[in-house]
Amino acid sequence: MRRLKQLLDSGDTVLSAWCGITDPRYLETIAEHEFDAVVLDMQHGFFDETSIQNAIATLVARDKAPLVRIPLARWDTASRVMDFGALAVIAPMINSADDARAFVAATRFVPVGERSFGPRHAASLYRIDSNEYLQEFDQCSLALAMIETREAYDNLDQIIAVEGIDGVLIGPGDLSISFRQNPVPDAYGVDTIDVVKDIVARCKRAGKTTAAFSFDPEAANMLNQLEVDIISVGLDVTYIADGVKPHISGLDFR
Repeated sequence: MRRLKQLLDSGDTVLSAWCGITDPRYLETIAEHEFDAVVLDMQHGFFDETSIQNAIATLVARDKAPLVRIPLARWDTASRVMDFGALAVIAPMINSADDARAFVAATRFVPVGERSFGPRHAASLYRIDSNEYLQEFDQCSLALAMIETREAYDNLDQIIAVEGIDGVLIGPGDLSISFRQNPVPDAYGVDTIDVVKDIVARCKRAGKTTAAFSFDPEAANMLNQLEVDIISVGLDVTYIADGVKPHISGLDFR
């Protein structure tokens, strides 16, 4: 449980996979690679409460930090996945300080939030007792607000000033859609790259963790140059497609 916090505290970049496929053997295979963490996507992926609980346990058993993106405004789910052992909860479409406060209420114990007591499963998963969980979990887990709209960007300072918000995750596709008012995303394109750089810089000044999604190594390297703390590279469908390509690209009958 402490490993994610240790990596962040040391200044090391956390490399994450991104998965919405629920198959346990698939997750085991992803966990064999050199990722520090895996984002389990409940918003656009296929996880429900049962499969997310099993996925978190699969990753913890392989020393990979489980990060969970919840569905839109599902604060009950935010609390649940923390009870299941998530080390970060990512909330989409946090557009205002009020949104951020609702997120914190569900993910932080008193006095910061209003999360109800129920950490026994997570404590057992990490082989600690409930009191140790209560004392350390807020220091080892993250509440990350997704910044993916013009409104969120305009309200960024107020969002990250909310006590209990540990940082942000930049959603480059939706951010570009919002700024360009075009449904076709242009992640890290000319319309938003300066916005992304400004988000990272402002979060750094505020002492907040930064995270971002990237589709390929080129974008991931760019984010690393910006000193983004948690960088996800690719997602499950691209991992599968890129894995299949070498097997069929050299065939002389296709």
